[in-house]
Amino acid sequence: TLQESPGSVPAGRLPRSKDILLHDDLIDTVKPGDDVQVTGIYKHNFDQKLNHAQGFPVFKTQIEANFMFRREDVYESFRLTEDDEALIRDFAAMPSAGRKIVECIAPSIYGHDDIKWGIALALFGGEGKLTKQKHRIRGDLNVLLLGDPGTAKSQFLKYVEKTAYRAVYTTGRGASAVGLTAAVRKDPLTREWTLEGGALVLADKGVCMIDEFDKMNDKDRTSIHEAMEQQSISISKAGIVTQLQARCSVIAAANPIRGRYDSAVSFMQNVDLTEAILSRFDILCVVRDTVDPDLDRLLADFVVKSHVRSHPGLTEEEKEMTQQQIESSRQSRTKSPISQELLRKYIMYSKNKIHPRLDRIDIEKIATLFAQLRKESLSGGMPMTVRHLESMIRMSEAHAKMHLRDFVSSSDINVAIRVTLN
Repeated sequence: TLQESPGSVPAGRLPRSKDILLHDDLIDTVKPGDDVQVTGIYKHNFDQKLNHAQGFPVFKTQIEANFMFRREDVYESFRLTEDDEALIRDFAAMPSAGRKIVECIAPSIYGHDDIKWGIALALFGGEGKLTKQKHRIRGDLNVLLLGDPGTAKSQFLKYVEKTAYRAVYTTGRGASAVGLTAAVRKDPLTREWTLEGGALVLADKGVCMIDEFDKMNDKDRTSIHEAMEQQSISISKAGIVTQLQARCSVIAAANPIRGRYDSAVSFMQNVDLTEAILSRFDILCVVRDTVDPDLDRLLADFVVKSHVRSHPGLTEEEKEMTQQQIESSRQSRTKSPISQELLRKYIMYSKNKIHPRLDRIDIEKIATLFAQLRKESLSGGMPMTVRHLESMIRMSEAHAKMHLRDFVSSSDINVAIRVTLN
């Protein structure tokens, strides 16, 4: 079934869908969630059951495909030219390239560097591994944003939706267990049971954003435990027993129990989530709305100038003049080092071409730190598990990808430790 992409649907309308028939070599060339362009023959067929039910002749229309064109193929091969690769390599060779990439994350949002570090590492991701061809270790990073209202958590998710290679956005209130994992329904014509993938399946090899994560029902939240760690969804319904792939990063946003984060109590007491689901998040970001006159003045200055610059009534010349005035201001923010289009290509290039190895890491340093954290967690706070150790390894691999390195260095380990502790 082919459905209109949500971005091309006019406001107030539901996406239309049409059945496509694939034959011979076209079978299994596309997966759920792919953006495709189909060339085929528009046909109709006569259905006796449907005619009997309606009481008059009804013809069902469908498209018999003879060519299938995937939009992602264009983005991977055609749009990444040799000049783009040269630009990416030159940028990666610059000092503090990782810091510059973090500055490019959500440039319209002021501050929140810890969230931008977490999102940047999640966009690049670690390396998935297969131990002795039996047990698969995930390489994708899961991020939880917990904080006070009005701290741009949802805006960060919307930015990731526009920037990531493949992204699916859902909310806790509007998402159910079958909507996130998979649903089984009966086809109205053939009367057979069919399987439909949910948000996590459609976001395979991409990012799934879940806003208002704390508003989800406990039963619905329990259904994504397997998808977040094993990155698969097991189905056993209506005679269909199968396993779907859900190799995606999960970026969730939640509010504290009392509305605002209370620093007097621990993290576990501030959020209405179980320890089983919290341990599956690699990065936990706490966003607090603190009062600081100097920072508040800079924030207000940044927001007002952003509104002035983005007014729809301005012409191109007025926009350029306004931009020059803002950049010349003493308190204005520094310009983004690279464009958002080049940032998308940079992320795509690093995920496809760079696979850092762990041969040169300081194993003793990580082992000592993990033992100390385990010991301190017994006195209170959040329990440390082996998942947190794997999280540090994944973050160090993601930081190595940000610099296009083939080996994980000690600086990558230090960044992973800093992000974990902060």
